[in-house]
Amino acid sequence: MRILVAISGGVDSAVSAYLLKKAGHEVLTAHFLTSERGVSAAEDAKRVAAALGVRCEIKDLREKFEETVVRPFVKEYLRARTPNPCVNCNPNFKFRELLSLADELECERAATGHYARIERDPAGRAHLLPAADLKKDQSYFLSRLSYDQISRIIFPLGDLIKEEVRKIAAQAGIPVAEKRDSQEICFIPNDDYESFLKARAPESFKPGVICDTSGRDLGSHVGLPAYTIGQRKKIGAHCARKYVIRLEREANRVVIGDNEDLFKGEALLEDVVWLQPPPGDSFSAECKIRSTSPSKPCTVRILRSGKALLEFAEPERAVTPGQAGVIYLSGEVLGEGTISE
Repeated sequence: MRILVAISGGVDSAVSAYLLKKAGHEVLTAHFLTSERGVSAAEDAKRVAAALGVRCEIKDLREKFEETVVRPFVKEYLRARTPNPCVNCNPNFKFRELLSLADELECERAATGHYARIERDPAGRAHLLPAADLKKDQSYFLSRLSYDQISRIIFPLGDLIKEEVRKIAAQAGIPVAEKRDSQEICFIPNDDYESFLKARAPESFKPGVICDTSGRDLGSHVGLPAYTIGQRKKIGAHCARKYVIRLEREANRVVIGDNEDLFKGEALLEDVVWLQPPPGDSFSAECKIRSTSPSKPCTVRILRSGKALLEFAEPERAVTPGQAGVIYLSGEVLGEGTISE
């Protein structure tokens, strides 16, 4: 089979390409340049491809990435929300561009170094499942992919743990075997969100009032984009042991409260997409409201508007508008929506 592998310049995608080639597939690779920060990663991608003896396509997609990923990310912050850019980047940019290039290069499938699994049922239908290594599982970030996309994608690392991947890379002599994993969003230097947003939308940093749940004025904030639900920093030393519980865009207010004020019994999802047909208008499932937390039991109610209401079996802490709410059923990704309230 002819397979196009997206290589980032890191160890995971490099091992994915290596494993597919070792399995006898014809492997081509591609690297997408998305920002100035990615120039060194492109060089690493070339080194990996050369070491594996495979062709590497370098595509400069900085303008398209800016339009498709960065601008919507900034726009969400202007709405006093906290977006997850990777969840939207995967279907709208990364996998769309990867599969388009795969078609150009006459590749049957495409692959990446994500930690997730795709399994097929007896009828041949594809299903997206969490990785075997739950500490590295990225199914949350892949939850907005379309069925057409997952039906053509391969995740070679889905059954491996990170330590095994490192070992394979070292034994194969892959040049980035010891390269450290990136822990930050690819387009934000030094993980400094505030500086990035100030440079892109300085007008959004309007000082305003910090108040408690009764509306009592407790001080001032530096601008809503500098805050998110559950945050304790930048709310004033006199507000010790208090947390941001709500951002009020129209009033330009940061509302703070106690830890118990952060717990909510439900979340409303908008712009919902279904990877598999839901079993009904109301059903029991599991959900994740952030990438770092385990899935939790919930009841899903699909509303006439197309939105979905998640009713948690136990209250969840810091339900944050703009983040992804991912629905799992019988161990697989069923659907995803953006938390609106």
